[in-house]
Amino acid sequence: MFLKEQTGFFSLLLWFGAFLCFLAYIISADKTDKSNLYLGIVLAVVVFLTGVFSYMQSSKAASLMDDFKNMIPKKSDCKRDGNFDKIDANTLVPGDIVKVEGGQQIPADMILLDCTEMKVNNASLTGEAEELLRIANEKNENVFESPNVAFFGTECKTGKGTGLVFRTGDDTAIGRIANLTTTAETKQTPLAHEIERFIILISIVAMVLGVTFFVYGLAIGSNVIDQLVFAIGIIVANVPEGLLATVTVSLALTAKRMATKMVLVKNLESVETLGSTSCICSDKTGTLTQNRMTVSQLFINRKVLNAEVNLEVYKKDVESEEKKPQGRPDNIKKPEYSLQDPLFMNLITSMALSTTTTFNFEPEDDVIVDFHKRKCKKDGTTPTAFPKNVVIS
Repeated sequence: MFLKEQTGFFSLLLWFGAFLCFLAYIISADKTDKSNLYLGIVLAVVVFLTGVFSYMQSSKAASLMDDFKNMIPKKSDCKRDGNFDKIDANTLVPGDIVKVEGGQQIPADMILLDCTEMKVNNASLTGEAEELLRIANEKNENVFESPNVAFFGTECKTGKGTGLVFRTGDDTAIGRIANLTTTAETKQTPLAHEIERFIILISIVAMVLGVTFFVYGLAIGSNVIDQLVFAIGIIVANVPEGLLATVTVSLALTAKRMATKMVLVKNLESVETLGSTSCICSDKTGTLTQNRMTVSQLFINRKVLNAEVNLEVYKKDVESEEKKPQGRPDNIKKPEYSLQDPLFMNLITSMALSTTTTFNFEPEDDVIVDFHKRKCKKDGTTPTAFPKNVVIS
């Protein structure tokens, strides 16, 4: 990665300039003039330090992406020699018999041979957070909808099951999705395109001027060595030594500020692209996000209000703080919206009226369900089961 930062087109131009400076100092007859030597050292140091800046930023992003490897369980219960033993999950092969229990990650794509009240969460694969019941003796032509299949990277929430591994590693469903991301076409950012175009133009101008003055010097009978040093000086003078450092440091500082706002910058050049972005649209499922959607801001009466503070949570925090001997309720962050604001209440009313809630549950005659979702029977006992089949759209 560090080598890549040092071999960009701009970096190569500066390395070439440093080499020319060292060459000019070596072939120069006057060794007391060390200006070319110092300039070559400065150019080399600039390229090296900017490469370090870029490498540090890229390595942070890479290390964070490596954390996704924690999705893979380190150990799994596999049947070897007739007994279930703990083995490394990355050594599983198709045909292995694996046992999973509630709270464990599925180590590979597997066909369930036996399961007991086993439910899995396929949010990492499909984005849907609903727990799905696995049934060993039921199957579907579509493997993604088959109840007897558990996929690598998903989590067994409850119950337990035993399955036959049929896909591992990159052959799994989530592995194929990961391969698609690596084969996606990448395009240059506008900033990278403009810098490359600028460097090509500067390089052409520098080379043309250097060669022109070198040929002219030879034509008028000047010393070849002196004229070569002069031509090298012209070429190096046209190289914008400070541009690479300025651009890299500016992008690194911007990336650091964006990190405080929960934005991970994998490529410094993408900062410029994100800087021209006014809105990012994404779904609420768990494939790209955390599978959580909350209101962060409200636009009311031509004003933007922060809605991150939940009113009910705020009231509970105030009550708990008031009960403490040295409680300071004033230190708790207050919501910027108010229930006394008629515009705010109109917005909430519109949101409530635009929301459709469907209860896919038909209670028995002796079960009473009130508005607050408390559940009981007519005889005062608690019912044994109360499905949570509530769909809100």
